Amino acid sequence: MTMFRIFFCTAVVLCPAVLPRSVSPTRGLVAQESSGETAGADEITDWARRDFWRTTGDKPVSDGWQFQDGAITLAKPREGGSIVTPPLPSHFELDWQWKIEEGVNSGLKYRVRRFGKHLFSNRLLGLEYQIIDSQPDSTSKGSTASIYDLVGPTKEKTLNPPGQWNHSKIVAVGDKIEHFLNGERVAAAITSGPEWETAIALSKFYGSSDFGRPQTGDRFMLTDHGGKITYKDFQFVAREAVESSQETRQGPFLANATRNSWADQNSIVIWTRTTRNQEMLVDGKPFVQIDRKRAGQLAKIKDADKLLGVQLPEDASLDQMFGACPGEAGKVRLTYFPNQKRNAAKSTQWTTTDAESDFTAQWKLEGLRPDTKYATVVEAQTVDGRPSAVLRGSFRTAPNPTEPEDLKFCITTCHDFIRRDDGLQGHQIYPAMNQIQPDFIVHAGDIEYYDKPDPWALTKPLMRFKWGRIFSLPSNRDFYNRTTTYFIKDDHDTLADDSWPGRTYGAVTFAEGVKLFNEEQFPSKDDRYKTIRWGRDLQIWILEGRDYRSPNDMPDGPEKTILGEQQKAWLFQTLDESDARFKLICSPTPIVGPDRANKKDNHANEIFAHEGRQLREKLSSVPGVIVFCGDRHWQYASVDEATNLWEFGCGPGSEKHQFGWKPGDERPVHRFLRVKGGFLSGELAYRDEDEPSTLTIRHHRVTGEKVSEFEFPTSIPETANDDSN
Repeated sequence: MTMFRIFFCTAVVLCPAVLPRSVSPTRGLVAQESSGETAGADEITDWARRDFWRTTGDKPVSDGWQFQDGAITLAKPREGGSIVTPPLPSHFELDWQWKIEEGVNSGLKYRVRRFGKHLFSNRLLGLEYQIIDSQPDSTSKGSTASIYDLVGPTKEKTLNPPGQWNHSKIVAVGDKIEHFLNGERVAAAITSGPEWETAIALSKFYGSSDFGRPQTGDRFMLTDHGGKITYKDFQFVAREAVESSQETRQGPFLANATRNSWADQNSIVIWTRTTRNQEMLVDGKPFVQIDRKRAGQLAKIKDADKLLGVQLPEDASLDQMFGACPGEAGKVRLTYFPNQKRNAAKSTQWTTTDAESDFTAQWKLEGLRPDTKYATVVEAQTVDGRPSAVLRGSFRTAPNPTEPEDLKFCITTCHDFIRRDDGLQGHQIYPAMNQIQPDFIVHAGDIEYYDKPDPWALTKPLMRFKWGRIFSLPSNRDFYNRTTTYFIKDDHDTLADDSWPGRTYGAVTFAEGVKLFNEEQFPSKDDRYKTIRWGRDLQIWILEGRDYRSPNDMPDGPEKTILGEQQKAWLFQTLDESDARFKLICSPTPIVGPDRANKKDNHANEIFAHEGRQLREKLSSVPGVIVFCGDRHWQYASVDEATNLWEFGCGPGSEKHQFGWKPGDERPVHRFLRVKGGFLSGELAYRDEDEPSTLTIRHHRVTGEKVSEFEFPTSIPETANDDSN
């Protein structure tokens, strides 16, 4: 595939928009700038003079560089350091001659500036005309005349060997850049659009803003990367500034980014979706208001068109509603590699997305390295192959079971679009959890609510609408795009409150709701449960609480189950086989509780009492087991009175979503109670080589402040006194 557009306009036959100013090229001379601003033509400075250059630290050039007879020589490699010009025009032609010794690695950089601490500690960076002792026919992105790390040169080029002079030229006007070697154009690019963005995403310059695009104050740099090199005959011509191309972008885009799940040491599943627009529709129409009673009546209707139409304004379509993020057919490809090892990149085949699967695509990656941070790059194209979008994300694999490694994780539950608490950014918990930098997160279910208004998702298109909307919120989307995650579903994101197999909700059956979540909207896996060892001392269990359950109204007894016999047998067996110091059970619903008396779908109440007792007895008999649950709209830590089994409820992910328990109603089982929103974090730490690891569990406010702290093996908990936030 050709990565960049090819232009047939040569350096001497130019379009009128890029005709040079009436400035004659002057050998070794340039119009100098001062204080970062372009100077007038009366200020002329010679590139071959020492005082024209400064070090990257803005100091005089050392004697590692020699300036003699119009030539500049790096005479003491690794001692001279890279040197830079004053700010110069960013639209220009520059040509020069150079020769190297064997083994040299050097180059000339242009449009050089700083991009922030996140990128090479705010060092000066720019596009580079690579100069290196390479094979004449090399097309590597690191070979001579390449646009370094971004575009390789053509194979057919004339490159004189070390010891002989070569002639180079750069033409950079607007977003078009061209590299010439000994009279031939050998590399070119357009520094905007999806092709360029893909090159940046796959390069060491990922994270830069407008890398390679012209900006006032840009400089040039001669690098010191090793080996002697001599430059001479610099000729610089400032060109008439050309506005950067701002073409109207056409989809498909990647407005829902990526999600991942099921990660272990060697595998993970990655999900994405192609979308019509770059972002959700923020000025769309509101849905028709329908109260809970009317929604309950509609839930008994099977006519999908009626259920959709009654919630839309007259003559409106679903794609016109507030928050809409409609899909669009296209092709997607995933490239992934360990961070800092881009030469190990692997790419999947192109996958075509379509309406039948809501324009989603998934890849199961296997053969991964344990304990490794991976970068992902998803490219999108039109169905006929025109590049349209690119997005970079990341994930981390679990450490080997023998490795004693410090770890951090988070657990959240219960938040939806209508109860977001950070406007159109999403939910405050995501920036707060970013500060913790968890190695993984468990979303314990109720990610979105089908059976809540605006709209009541009584049809599959409405369900898909809700998923596209909540994961186009920037904070939510970006967090999951770069965080290893285990997604659990619960009742509200399967079908409706307290649902079980055989139920329906409007035009959707339970089986259809399960398939929508398990196979389409989230990373898929045949059995929706898994255990993963995270290093020597931590192991987690992800439980499935909907697919295998008995009806709520079935009489309680040995046959009544939430987990199903197969999953329960697996759970007990794998717990017995584990020698992990801490065994974390991640359940979508409570096992200890306490819970409200009117709830009928979890192990903490009487309706599933038999299996609840069975689970608490088994889990408490295994050393190191702690339960973490979603579903509840308050934060708590509790200890079962009969078995001493610990359970932590993370609380809802929004301060607009806390309810269901009376503040101050602390029961004997409670070790902590807070009827507010927030999340849980855990930290496994090895404080001393001679001491065993500890696990610290904390409740947090939605903004991240700690409100409780428990250390295991157990100690006296630290809790916040102020329960007002």
